[in-house]
Amino acid sequence: MAKKESNSDIRHATMADIAAEVGVSRQLVGLVFRGEPGVGAATEAKIRAAAKKLGYQPNLAARSLRSVNSNYIGVMFRPSESSMGELIPALYKYAQAAGYRLFLSSVSTNHGEENAIQELLGHRCEGIVLFSSQQSKTAIQKLARTIPLVSVGRRLDGVRCGIVSSHGEVGVAEAVDYLIGLGHKQIGYVYAKDMLDSEFRLEGYLSAMKRHNLAIQVVEIEGDFAEEGGSKAADKFITRGLPTAIVCNNDQAALGLSYRLIQSGIEIPEDVSVVGYDDTVASLPFLNLTTVRQDPDEIAEAAIGDLVARIKGQQYLSQEILTSSKLVVRTSTGKPKVSTSKDRKSVV
Repeated sequence: MAKKESNSDIRHATMADIAAEVGVSRQLVGLVFRGEPGVGAATEAKIRAAAKKLGYQPNLAARSLRSVNSNYIGVMFRPSESSMGELIPALYKYAQAAGYRLFLSSVSTNHGEENAIQELLGHRCEGIVLFSSQQSKTAIQKLARTIPLVSVGRRLDGVRCGIVSSHGEVGVAEAVDYLIGLGHKQIGYVYAKDMLDSEFRLEGYLSAMKRHNLAIQVVEIEGDFAEEGGSKAADKFITRGLPTAIVCNNDQAALGLSYRLIQSGIEIPEDVSVVGYDDTVASLPFLNLTTVRQDPDEIAEAAIGDLVARIKGQQYLSQEILTSSKLVVRTSTGKPKVSTSKDRKSVV
């Protein structure tokens, strides 16, 4: 005799199932069943047809429970990011202005991204801001189907989330153009791949160097220890042959690199000009850093504004917001001591 299936054995269809069936976000499905505006007639028809096909039944008890909003916005970040010291207070300011509180979850060696995200979800955050996420695009897409999401510092084509990014490629290209204007033709780059906007900042360096037909010299550093990585990058440049200028993709890497160069008897900017990015390192006795400044207020306002719109169902499509950057010239850069013989060199 066949065993009768109990109610506990039945898996009921969810809004996430409907979203996957139709190929839309869970938030969009939620708008339809809450009777809220913002969904086209054709899309709504597809959602309702999929709900009928899958046997979806709204869980009124769960809906009632969820209606008690936590008023928390979750933020996943890396403390080692040189820009976070200014970004977090700005995030607090704009979240508070919108009627929300922040819950922060940091990423470290012992607390990876998955743990940080689960911590935010467990705190019943209404939306999440991810800074420099290294999660796969598939994982982020899946997360965006379950909760309003904004990615800062990483552009994600085809993912239904908000995207906030500085014009990293423009800022770094401006720095390279400035160094070339001073007479530099051998310009290296320190690439911290796990940091904010890293790939776009690298692209700015590569495009500027190719535009001027100059040789590319990139040293990659790994992990979250940017100062330590910058120090190691300095050693690599010294071993390979020191360029007359080095651009780093954040200020912490520039700080570590500069300190190591000075320890090795190399003067800044007399022997090597150094440029950072973020404008977060205060003037130090041994370094007054030329850098590319991004506006933390502008980034925080864009991230919180877009996320709140998603929480309220006013925005659900992919949207990219590019924030401004500006070169700030200080005394860590100057004209090269000796003009190089390798003026122009084909890029391999």
